[in-house]
Amino acid sequence: MERASLKANLGYGVAKVALLALAAVFTTPATGWTAEFALGSVQVSPKGRLLVDSVSQVASPSGAADLRIDLVRVRQAFLGLDARFSDRLALRLEGGASNNDAFIWDEAALEYRATPNLLFAAGNLKAAGLENLTSTRNISFHERGPYGDLVTDPFTSSVQVRMTSGPMVAILAVQGDTFNNLGLDFDGGASPGAWDRRAATGRLVGSIPVGDGARLHLGGWARARDFGDRSARAYAARPGTAAGGAGDWLGSGPLAQSDMTVAFEGAWLSKSVWVQGEVAAVRAERSPLAPPGGDPLMTAGYVFVGWNIGGEARGYDVQRALVTAPRVGDPVSFGGLGSLDLVVRYDFADLSDVQSSAASPAGRLAARRAGEYLGLTLGAVWRPEPGYRVLVNFGEAWIDQALPSADITIRQLQIRAQYEF
Repeated sequence: MERASLKANLGYGVAKVALLALAAVFTTPATGWTAEFALGSVQVSPKGRLLVDSVSQVASPSGAADLRIDLVRVRQAFLGLDARFSDRLALRLEGGASNNDAFIWDEAALEYRATPNLLFAAGNLKAAGLENLTSTRNISFHERGPYGDLVTDPFTSSVQVRMTSGPMVAILAVQGDTFNNLGLDFDGGASPGAWDRRAATGRLVGSIPVGDGARLHLGGWARARDFGDRSARAYAARPGTAAGGAGDWLGSGPLAQSDMTVAFEGAWLSKSVWVQGEVAAVRAERSPLAPPGGDPLMTAGYVFVGWNIGGEARGYDVQRALVTAPRVGDPVSFGGLGSLDLVVRYDFADLSDVQSSAASPAGRLAARRAGEYLGLTLGAVWRPEPGYRVLVNFGEAWIDQALPSADITIRQLQIRAQYEF
């Protein structure tokens, strides 16, 4: 692309982001972090967030020159609202600019609470995955890693039932494709085959107290998906950042007409220390449109450990069975300067069965990036006061691809400044 065109696109994106940022400023009250007003009997709470990322990534392929990505971008500039029509009926909306200038929906859902412990929801929603369901306001890392790319669903059009019984939470969901692929986004048309994606997901999780203020979270979920018969689904991941293209270094190539996923999740929270991890296996049914071969099994997962050096305890939402961020407290906050988490993360993924299950040299060539991934990330999250966060991640990833000459090492530094209300 020519330099003038790049500048034009960047300028267009920055202009749209600036409008959203101004809207966020003017909808945030000067004397507090949240605003709420009434429209008749409807209670409305505006919300929004602005994420600005700096990414420096160096990819070192075996026997080839380094490839470098350096960028600064607005990762998200979202505005939205929560509207309560009654004690039972509510509307949640949020969307805006992503990656400088792609306008998308994030969450968009109508909720009906039949009882305090039974919720029905319809809209653009997530259904499963501990880290996947955790709000961007609470995650400890820039992105959700290869596990998020390969296994969990983003916001998708769905109808859900959520049931809570004591410490247990169950979610049942029937899903389609995301609003942003169905012609329901701000500026795009329906993508080819978008209506073919169908899924059913069930998640069962819960937690129990274990000793002196500690809590153990355990659970699992399963999902069956059908991608239709007009394409072969490709699984692709990036090394812990949305910079670059998914599948550039790790991906299956055209593969599945349907799949079945089983996943397990766990977390342990004890005062200022917490551990969290997930692992999943995906069995893909090979599409007739993909190179011939067997049905491969792919696995992925992560585990991370965090420590709040000011002694603040990680929160937990029992109603939704989700880990939340600690509150910024005083005087236990980090030197009176807010709250500081130090975190370390290990990621893994194994797509090698895609390559070995291919029945022809052409199929193995198509799956040449279906290798094994290992990654290590060191990070810090600083919350100087409510609504503001700074995240710093430094990571290294090693990818062993099917062709030894194509192995690659990736190093990256990511810095995020975040504001939400």
